[in-house]
Amino acid sequence: MAPSEITRAGILQAIAEYDRLGPEKFRETYGFHASATYFLEHEGSLYDSKAIAGVAHQYDFGTALKPSQLSGGLKHAVAWLQREGFAVVEPPKSFQRRVGDVRPARRATGQAPHRPILLLWAIGQVVAGAPRLQQWSAVRDAVAPLMVKYGQSEDGADATRYPFWALVRDELWTVEQAEELIMTSRGRRPTLESLNVVDPAAGLREDDYILLRSQPGVAASAAAGLIVRYFHLLPEDLLKDFGLHGLLAGRWPDAMRPLLGETFKDRDAIWRAYGGQKMAGIGCLADGILSAFSDDKGPYADGRIPDTTWIAYVGDGLSGDQKLTDGNELMAEHQAAGRPLRYWHKPFQGEWSFETWAVIVQRRLRWGTGEDKLPRREFLWVLAPVPSPERETWPAEVLEALDADTGELHDDTGDYRPSDIELGPEAPGTEESDEEAYRRLAQKAEANAERRSQMKKPTVADKYVRDPSARAAVLRRCKKKCENPECAGHPSELTKAGLPILQVDHVKDLSKGGPDVPSNMIALCPNCHALKTYGVNKEKLTRLLMAIARRLHDATLK
Repeated sequence: MAPSEITRAGILQAIAEYDRLGPEKFRETYGFHASATYFLEHEGSLYDSKAIAGVAHQYDFGTALKPSQLSGGLKHAVAWLQREGFAVVEPPKSFQRRVGDVRPARRATGQAPHRPILLLWAIGQVVAGAPRLQQWSAVRDAVAPLMVKYGQSEDGADATRYPFWALVRDELWTVEQAEELIMTSRGRRPTLESLNVVDPAAGLREDDYILLRSQPGVAASAAAGLIVRYFHLLPEDLLKDFGLHGLLAGRWPDAMRPLLGETFKDRDAIWRAYGGQKMAGIGCLADGILSAFSDDKGPYADGRIPDTTWIAYVGDGLSGDQKLTDGNELMAEHQAAGRPLRYWHKPFQGEWSFETWAVIVQRRLRWGTGEDKLPRREFLWVLAPVPSPERETWPAEVLEALDADTGELHDDTGDYRPSDIELGPEAPGTEESDEEAYRRLAQKAEANAERRSQMKKPTVADKYVRDPSARAAVLRRCKKKCENPECAGHPSELTKAGLPILQVDHVKDLSKGGPDVPSNMIALCPNCHALKTYGVNKEKLTRLLMAIARRLHDATLK
């Protein structure tokens, strides 16, 4: 019995039950979610396509398909319904999604924010109760100064011409008398002279205008989202110049959704509530604002940087050396602009939550293990949590780190080898003893520590992002054993990678001035690490471990 063998009769019976129970009861009965992408259209009504296909199977074969047994995409539920002669349609994009999909053109100095400028002005006009359609000459005269002030354009009128036409393609704008306009030689937009002569009326789509007039919250959310994406530095007069001061009075970030702390069972629930990327670890919600997702179950080894609230976030790409493409490219753009993003976190056996806004203050390259279990170079993005996307709320230490960040890549992969941390075998011609490897790595770690000590104003990232060469040195020195001479018993169980369970710890914490060098570090089993951190005799144990670390360091260097 193939699930695709549902019949037209079974589909019609499922539709009848849907009508009888109502959408919510029907979905609840069979365990389906509301459709977000495709709908079955029948006699003027829309139905959840995947749910109808699954329940039709019950009428044809006696058992309804579970949501996990079929896909709602083009190759499964949609194809089955279309084969039986039913129309399947996609819902129209919401105003929020169409605004989020706006991607301004790039230029040598960065993104050209012409379309966001015209959109913000148009939203301000709606709030002020201005007519939906306004003549080109009125739009030009009002928006041209904004293009000069906020779009760094020399010719404000010509800069206004581009979004006046481009927003039509974005399904956000209508232009009357379009057939009377003369296009440029490349046919991409009307000539400025033609616009001035015809002077067509234009404005937001009628349904969008009505939506924004009747629901100020939608207008506020859209405007705030555009500000975060393109004007997060928030020039002093921006809200006033665009007529948005009344709409976004107070703290404008409060107009955006999701709110900080919102929780969701899974990524599917986030997608259903706010659209955008459904699977990628780095991607935008429907409003176009970047999100970085971190799951404690993996596959990436993200985590808080010890002694701080800052986050070490592994880049995008499961196997092979990571490239500055896709999600990593978006992260680099945000780093260069100092633009905030949303950070989502899912603790082990917990739910996803929008945990904090964050900004990227540093990008590093380190050795890691891909999904294929092979060593690879991977990006490490240092994220600094901030209270909101509003720059004036950001802590001084974050602003200092942003000012210090040049955007350069800090490549740590030359300081140590994958074999140093047992990610792979020794490369041919590099074989060396543990003692030789320790001397090489310790020398590199001490040189790095000396360089950091010479910094006039080291940032939080400079102080607390661990040097991988120092950790690698200790792992070679310890010979896979806990270095506490009073260890009551190192666990015999190994990690999934077949390595001993060891934690490399600073004897004197970095937060207390301890250096990030092997002579101040020691490899401990989880039990001994807990005793050093929480034990009643932790001060005594710390003194012992300090002496041991120095003795082992000196002995290995001989």
